[in-house]
Order: sequence, then structure tokens, then C-alpha cells
Amino acid sequence: MSVEHQRKHTRFSLEIPAMIYTRHGERQETILQQISIGGCFTGWEENIFTGDEFRMEIRLPNGNRLPLACKAVYRFENTGVGVRFIDITQFEQSLISKVILETLRSQGLPMDIDPFIAPLAVPPGVEGSAVVDDERQAREEMLEKVMSGEEIV
Repeated sequence: MSVEHQRKHTRFSLEIPAMIYTRHGERQETILQQISIGGCFTGWEENIFTGDEFRMEIRLPNGNRLPLACKAVYRFENTGVGVRFIDITQFEQSLISKVILETLRSQGLPMDIDPFIAPLAVPPGVEGSAVVDDERQAREEMLEKVMSGEEIV
């Protein structure tokens, strides 16, 4: 994560099943590999390109589905699609939070994390000792913008 960029919402690496409905009426199952209350990273989708808007449905803990308006903001060839939730309400974000917390609970993971709270900033010079190549760093920075719900220019 770059020092200049601070995530607005905590990002969770969880496998969450979802359904995508493209603007062409195609319906496809997918797995969300990462999610925050501002966006997600889904598995590789051949029919979704950067800039495409579509609907996604995430299954809620009570069995209902949460329909979300989405926009593909990045496409990593053969890897996945970075998605920003658009026109999302506070209520929809609270439902996403419930999905995250229920998934954590079902996997026996700690649940004392609030998806609405921004993660703590990493102090300058303490970004870790692992060397990250430029391509991976660029992907991480793009994905952070997607997950934060920021406008991409």
C-alpha cells in the first residue's frame, strides 16, 4: 500500500459466492475473493470489461439476496475484475457488513473487526521487508482504489 493512499474501508480476503447480471442479460456465478463495503474483487469474468456497469447479487445470511449496482474499474487479464459498488446506500453497506461478519463467523475467524472503520495507517518506512515487484504494486494500488469506493481518473 502506498503511503499517500489510505484505505477508507477494511478489505477482507474471503470467498463469497455471488451472481452477476451483465447489461446484456447474461447471468453468471462468481466468487468474490476480496470485499469491502465499497467494492470487491471477483474472479475472472470474460464478459466484463473496464467501465462496464452491471448488477451483482450477494446472498445475505437470512437467505435473501442483496442486489448491488456495480462498475468494473479494473480488469486483470486471466485473474479477476476490480468492482466498485455504485450508488450504494448506508443500509446496503450495513448488509454487506453482515455478510462479511457472518462469513468470518462461519469460518471460525475473529469477528471483532468493524468493516466501516478505516484500517490503521502504516507509518512511513514500516511497509514491511518483502520486496514487491512494480506490476504487483501497481495492481495493489489499483485494487485499493476500487475497494475504497474512490472515483478512478
